[in-house]
Amino acid sequence: MAKAKIKNTNHINDTDQGIKMANSKRKCAYHDERIRDYIVVNNMAFCSYESAAKWGFANKNKGKEKIIAANRKAVVELDKKSLPWQHKQTQKAFNKLRRIQEFKWFSDRGLEPLCISCQKPLGNDQWCNGHFKSVGSSGSLRYDFKNSYLQHNHNCNMHLSGDAKNMESGIIARFGEKEGRDIISYCEENNKPIKRTWQDIESLRKGFNKKLKDLIQ
Repeated sequence: MAKAKIKNTNHINDTDQGIKMANSKRKCAYHDERIRDYIVVNNMAFCSYESAAKWGFANKNKGKEKIIAANRKAVVELDKKSLPWQHKQTQKAFNKLRRIQEFKWFSDRGLEPLCISCQKPLGNDQWCNGHFKSVGSSGSLRYDFKNSYLQHNHNCNMHLSGDAKNMESGIIARFGEKEGRDIISYCEENNKPIKRTWQDIESLRKGFNKKLKDLIQ
């Protein structure tokens, strides 16, 4: 398979290329739009691996296929090294694990599952894994068990953007004043940005999947 090179033209200035900065950007072969950051496969520029794959599939019957993701497996292998792909897959595994852990927490105590925010049962909503400190504001807590709980998907998570205020009250109601306050303090004090490689995220996912497997056996 051809190797892809990632190029960035941000370092190019007016002196290097004259005054036509727009011409310093290459066009994505799939979208036909000018791009500054691109990957190169077989001398063609693309905005992403996904676009390269789509171009290959769209042109395979026209004799223009250039060995860009000759098959789906090759494309996946490329995407596996991207942080968005890794986070997407790992978030799914984490959310599933946390939902089952939460169901077990209630079941072990002979209790009906309740939403951490509104303290109500499922009703006509759906369950999801809600974060006390949002993924956007506290990336270091994205995969932290102390920061995520069973929550109504539509009423509390989506419509109320996580409903953090009521979630704080719900944490105290469930765990008691002392333990609840400790959890809240932990989340508020451990929200510094953290850098993870795609290998780090992949390793987390493998750990979550193992815990999930052990839990449902």
